[in-house]
Amino acid sequence: MIPLLLHGGPVALFFRWLRTGEETVHMPTRRLHRKAPSLTAVTFAFVAASAVVVGLMLFFLMRERLQTYGRDTMATAIGVRAAGVQTALEHLLYDEWSRLKALAREVGADDPQTIRTKLQTLVGEGDGLSWAGYAGIDGAIQASYADAMLGESVSVTSWFQTGLRKPTAEDVRETVSPASGQGRSQPSVIFAAPVRNADGQVRGVLAARLDLSSATILLRDMARALNIDLVLIDSAGVVLMQTRGRAEDAPDLPSLQAARAGASIVSLERWPDGRSYFSAVVPEIAYRDLPALGWSLVARVPADLAVAPAEQVSRGMIFYLASFGLMLLLLTMIFVESFIRPFGLLARTASKIADGAEVYPPDTNRTRELQMITAAIVRLQTRLHRH
Repeated sequence: MIPLLLHGGPVALFFRWLRTGEETVHMPTRRLHRKAPSLTAVTFAFVAASAVVVGLMLFFLMRERLQTYGRDTMATAIGVRAAGVQTALEHLLYDEWSRLKALAREVGADDPQTIRTKLQTLVGEGDGLSWAGYAGIDGAIQASYADAMLGESVSVTSWFQTGLRKPTAEDVRETVSPASGQGRSQPSVIFAAPVRNADGQVRGVLAARLDLSSATILLRDMARALNIDLVLIDSAGVVLMQTRGRAEDAPDLPSLQAARAGASIVSLERWPDGRSYFSAVVPEIAYRDLPALGWSLVARVPADLAVAPAEQVSRGMIFYLASFGLMLLLLTMIFVESFIRPFGLLARTASKIADGAEVYPPDTNRTRELQMITAAIVRLQTRLHRH
């Protein structure tokens, strides 16, 4: 029986190891056992490595996805905010434009003195009007707010010539002079509309000047409320207003080039201050029948704001991943104690049996494999005792 087992394969070799205890088999195997890691250590190492790999992959994947989502969301948000500022600015211009047109329809039969009184009211009630006047068909100012430019001729101005035919709005560089005679070069908008008599014939032009100071106040307030920076550019590419920084120092930026060309874009770009911004361009400041002034609005927001939510979520993910690691460690300890350590106990028992001790393997029913190994060792012991 023994020769058959000796030449029967791994089971025979295992039986020989248990039966003889020869040094040629026993000592090298023990040395091998000392060098080899335990099943418990291998299990913990495998679980730890898997948790680290999966955790890192999940962390960086979620971080990248959150950053991409943040950039897309911020690009959309800056476009929406720029459109909102555009609407507010258009309403400011349109309100003054509508008031001037309404007054032009009322004064068709009025004398210059009555027109002057109404112009006083028009400028006094307006939010940003600094001057208003009435010019006759010959271009001479016959009535004006505070008598500024009274008697002067505006016949050569484009707004007067266009105003004889239709209502107009123009962005002008040279503003009308106040009563003191000291000219001001601040950019402004001139609204003009024809004044017709009862027969429908044009008898003059009614005009009003809107300084950019009121528009600047509005834009600065909205920029502060929406946490954005704004740049207003005219049709010639001149910066009319900016809430922060110097747009003139970055003429080659795609957003500013698009604004000068009257194109609408949303881009991520680096400004002269060294920071990256999401910039949105809203061209054509016009509303209803308000003539287009050729202005474009550039809104920007720091790109860091798009990354900040991802950073916050990343910090939260580190906490949750650490908590998950602790729970995984606890579950691994329970698993090792329940299913791995019985193999170690069985291995130590087998080693004692190989040394000649009269011990029997523990009766464990944790897994089918343990049952099979235990039963095999018991059968080998039984056959050993028979011989």
